[in-house]
Amino acid sequence: MNQAKMRGLFLDLDGTLADSMKVMSAAMDHFLKELGVERMGGGTHRWAGRSPYDIMGAFKEHHGLEQSVDQLVERYYSFVDQTYTQEAELMPGGRKLLEEAARRGVFTAVVTSTLRSVAEGFLAHQGLDGLIKAVVSVEDITSGKPDPEPYLKALQISGLPADLALAVEDAPMGAMSATRAGLATWVMAPRGSKGFPDIPGVAGFVTRLDQLLPYLTP
Repeated sequence: MNQAKMRGLFLDLDGTLADSMKVMSAAMDHFLKELGVERMGGGTHRWAGRSPYDIMGAFKEHHGLEQSVDQLVERYYSFVDQTYTQEAELMPGGRKLLEEAARRGVFTAVVTSTLRSVAEGFLAHQGLDGLIKAVVSVEDITSGKPDPEPYLKALQISGLPADLALAVEDAPMGAMSATRAGLATWVMAPRGSKGFPDIPGVAGFVTRLDQLLPYLTP
C-alpha cells in the first residue's frame, strides 16, 4: 500500500474505535441470565463482527426460543443502552487519528454491525460526531459482515474508489468484509495479533489507531 494517499478512513466501532467489548459482554451476561440460557460455543472469532440479527437468529435456533429475532435484539440492546455511552471508551490514539484525519480532509466513516443509536450516542458523548462524515449501521444493509455490503455502502457514500480508502477492524468477520470490498485493511490489535487468522488483503496490525496517520493523505 502506497504511503500517504488514502482519502477515506472507514472504522469499525466495537473493539476498534470503541473499547467496548467488556460492556457488550456484560450486557450479554445480563441478557442470558434473564433468559436462563448459556452462551453458544465457537469462541469470540465466530461471533465478533456479525450483526445482532445474525447472532440472535442463531441464538434463537440453538436454544429453541419462542421470542422473535427482533424481540431478542431489542431486549439485548436494552441492557447495552444502560451502560454503553458512559462506560465505553476510545481506543488508544483514536481521538488523534480522527482529529488529524478531519484536518487533512479525509472522509471518515464508522462502519458497524451495531445499531445506529448506539454508534451515534457514543460518538456524541465522546465529542467526535463532528469528525465523522457518515455512519453505516446494521439498519443500512441487508447482508452483514463478513459480506462486503457494509463497506461497499461506505464507499458509495464517500464517492471514493476502494484503492483510496482504508478500513480498520478488530475481528476476522469484519476484516473479511472490508477486504472483500477491495479495501486495504488494518487490524486494531492492542493485545497482539496472536490467534488472528490469515486473511488475504489484511495489510497489518496496529496497537494504536494513530499509527495509521502515515497512510492518510497529507
